[in-house]
Amino acid sequence: MSDRLDFTLQLASAAGRVLRERFLAPREIHAKGWRDFYTDADTAAQQTIVDLIHSHDPQAAILAEEGLTPPLGATSLWVIDPLDGTTNYARRFPTFSVSIAYVEQGQPQVGVVYDPLHERVFSAEHAHGAWLNSDRLQAASTDEIASAIVALDWGRGEQQRAQTLEWLSRTGRECRTTRALGSAALGLSYLAAGWIDVYFHPMLAPWDGAAGQVIAEEAGARLFNFAGARWNYTEPDCIACTPQLTEWARRSIH
Repeated sequence: MSDRLDFTLQLASAAGRVLRERFLAPREIHAKGWRDFYTDADTAAQQTIVDLIHSHDPQAAILAEEGLTPPLGATSLWVIDPLDGTTNYARRFPTFSVSIAYVEQGQPQVGVVYDPLHERVFSAEHAHGAWLNSDRLQAASTDEIASAIVALDWGRGEQQRAQTLEWLSRTGRECRTTRALGSAALGLSYLAAGWIDVYFHPMLAPWDGAAGQVIAEEAGARLFNFAGARWNYTEPDCIACTPQLTEWARRSIH
């Protein structure tokens, strides 16, 4: 394990502790926009991460969901979602995560997704594999959509929701079953673990998928944008799948 990955695991653990301690406490909920809000736990977990990063490197560039942007031209940066699954968390639905990635030259090099309620740590380092706690991850080998578990999440915009409904109306008739998770970071991590076979999202922010990208790819999953090209965490539209479902996935978004 590299020092970078070890430090990222420490960051995720510290933020997860904040979320776990506040999970059953009264909520402070603040609106950011249509179907978009944050809680006191989001800001507390993010501040915990940022403080630790800056104690390690005061000049570190950070892109984080709750109002932090890196300097223009930064080629190395931390990409942070302190609470991926805020809607779930606010309603005490126990599916949410901390997502932290370290990115160089536009490509995630290290990623950690931490589910603090279940003590599940998904982690990966470019060219060194992906792990769930101490177990090596490998995407499933499902090769028929009729046998596939398909997971998805909903964008906030009306156009993206209509797009999702149209895709789901076809896919739902073909696949084994579907799930909506509420955390893109966990969706990509579940794909890496082989628990699901397809993950679809039309409206991702960079912090939603940076860690999940390296985890899923290191486990052998395939990730595409809706044009069918390899997906990067900076793009909003993503479909990810087992290697054997690549052609089906590309057809499904056209």
